[in-house]
Amino acid sequence: MEQTDKIDLSGVLKRFSGAMIQPTLFLAVGGIVLAVSVLLKMEGMPSALVALGTFVYTVLMNGVISNLPVIFCVGLTVSLAKKKKADAAVIAICSFLVFLQANHAWLASTGMLLDLEPDALWGTGQNMVLGVQVDDTGVFAGIVLACLNGWIINKYSNVQFPDVVHIYGGTRFAYALCLVAACLFGIALVHVWPVINAGINSLQGTMSASGSFGVFLYGFLNRILIPVGLHHLIYMPFLYSAVGGSVAIAGQVYEGAYPIFMAEMGNAASLTAMDESVRFMMLGLGKIFGTTGAVLAFISTAKPEYRKQVISMLVPAALVAALAGITEPFEFMYLFASPLLFFAHSVLDGIFQVILHLSGFRVMLTGLIETIPGFIVLPASLTRWYLSIPIGILGIGTWFVVFRTLILKLDLKTPGREDYDALDGADTPAVAPKAKGVAALGDVTDLIEGMGGSDNIVSVLNCMTRLRVDLKDMSLVDEGRINRFKNSGIVKGKNNVQIIIGMRVQEACDAIEVKLGRSSS
Repeated sequence: MEQTDKIDLSGVLKRFSGAMIQPTLFLAVGGIVLAVSVLLKMEGMPSALVALGTFVYTVLMNGVISNLPVIFCVGLTVSLAKKKKADAAVIAICSFLVFLQANHAWLASTGMLLDLEPDALWGTGQNMVLGVQVDDTGVFAGIVLACLNGWIINKYSNVQFPDVVHIYGGTRFAYALCLVAACLFGIALVHVWPVINAGINSLQGTMSASGSFGVFLYGFLNRILIPVGLHHLIYMPFLYSAVGGSVAIAGQVYEGAYPIFMAEMGNAASLTAMDESVRFMMLGLGKIFGTTGAVLAFISTAKPEYRKQVISMLVPAALVAALAGITEPFEFMYLFASPLLFFAHSVLDGIFQVILHLSGFRVMLTGLIETIPGFIVLPASLTRWYLSIPIGILGIGTWFVVFRTLILKLDLKTPGREDYDALDGADTPAVAPKAKGVAALGDVTDLIEGMGGSDNIVSVLNCMTRLRVDLKDMSLVDEGRINRFKNSGIVKGKNNVQIIIGMRVQEACDAIEVKLGRSSS
């Protein structure tokens, strides 16, 4: 029986969480470019490189980091739209521009528009966005507007009119509805946002007042929610919105831990202290050192005849985790071995973030690629980055002891300990040795057929490591067929399925879209 008209709340949240990661992936790449530009303009570099670094940093900060609301609006709208994604992008940018003008006009007509210079608006509840003075909502308005756009496009883009007005049907009809919704949203926000803003300020105060417990809870929830794919909903508000903090740096206001940190990197010479928002960016100790300890525990407890194979399988993945901060394959390995093992991992992650924070460590810690520029550029006296080394070594030892103890006490079937070990290749898809890219993982046809065939697939998208698919009939899912394609686990919802593929998930998603004939939609 089809279930497309009844989407469970969990499924909606999973789809939203997966869609949110799409624009964030681009921001991560931009962050690396920003970090390089900061290195180029460090004191002592040749003047030509300083000029180049300053130019790139200024352009990216003003062009990207200062315009996150519109980036999230467009990126999230396109991700949520199940088809006609090119049309969705046009609709998104137009609706955002209409929202800005509607909000500005209503503020003016009600006498609520502040008569201040742009530089004096910080902290007043209003701000300049794309040259328009509006309510200072940060990324929230862009995200809410994107959700409205996505819902309208998916629900009304198939509506067709009689021939004489046929051109106004389909996505053009959805476009008209989105513009109306954007206008109404802009007006409503004038009266609603002051209440929401007060709630945000209260949440910030609560997180600050809760001290170490707040840091632990933040770290713990970011791990424990990974199986259901909702961890993005925890960290993203703190990284990219006023929930994570708001501060003026060099005459420019930045909201969210990530923009604040990037601005601090670009103005390192004038810093006297690191903003407290950096406590929301210490997710990497468990990724780098925790994963190392867990892998050592897996290797030490593997059967002797499988130990070399475990090393060859886990060490490359551990390097990816340390360099890029991608740890989901490991976390699902923990979960499938034992929920207790995954729970222990989540608790340790939260505890060690507290230890880092209490030690005075004050610098972004994610994957090494993103982390090292901050270690180099920012004053060590402010960041105390060197503390990550002894604390990290302590983390390796702690994860190793806890994991090894649980594995042996509970006789967990971790890699190299299975009774019928998958490492012998018996259950591995038969793929030609010369296969490259996503083909090395298997045939995406197995994914499609394993999810009930093309007619059963409503929509497909991916986050950093997962394929996220909405289905009509979950009873048609064949996990055995899906598992012909190499993956780290399958998570099923009421009418959706997530397949943990890893770093090549984008290629797999694109290949499926091509097979389904939807790649140009």
